[in-house]
Amino acid sequence: MVGQIMKIASKKSSGRKWHQKYLPFVAKSPDLQVDWLVVKLAALRESGDRGETGILTKEELVPYTRILLGNVSEAKGAEEDVADNDQLAGFLEAIGDEELLTMIECAEIYDVPKLFRILREISVKHAVVAMKKVPPPYERNPLLIMDRVFHSIREKSVALLEEATKEVLASDDAPDDFADNYERFKEIVLDENILSVMYPKAK
Repeated sequence: MVGQIMKIASKKSSGRKWHQKYLPFVAKSPDLQVDWLVVKLAALRESGDRGETGILTKEELVPYTRILLGNVSEAKGAEEDVADNDQLAGFLEAIGDEELLTMIECAEIYDVPKLFRILREISVKHAVVAMKKVPPPYERNPLLIMDRVFHSIREKSVALLEEATKEVLASDDAPDDFADNYERFKEIVLDENILSVMYPKAK
């Protein structure tokens, strides 16, 4: 399977200048970065994260997903190139569900809202993986980071957020205090809705 994906990536790269293949990741165009990641993610998924020689681990792939999403803002209305985001979304949505799921597993919790913002659709599986992530122990505002993840999923669909939450709560590896954090998030959303009704002209 990995060999087939590598052939596909090679075909997609045909017609490009030969030297682009040998550029460092940070200097590659977004489509070449995605092509490179597809091969690495597929190899990792098929290896079962067993740490086989020559296969990058989830931890080793973190900086590459961060570079790929580096120019994306998670805030609505941010000054950025919307066309570039749409193009990147198209590249990511074309890689396949399993590779995209593995990419979410490899991404830091900080980058998840960025990824979800540019994707047109996400699945319950994608949301569940994201909601099981936890902020690093050095994070000073872990609840704020979790709120951003919840918000990024809720912006796609309230029903999606609720369904994914049920799956996380029913799983054996739900993060500590997940239920309390989600209830807190729902109270925040309720307060925001009440304020928007009371002060509809407030920005």
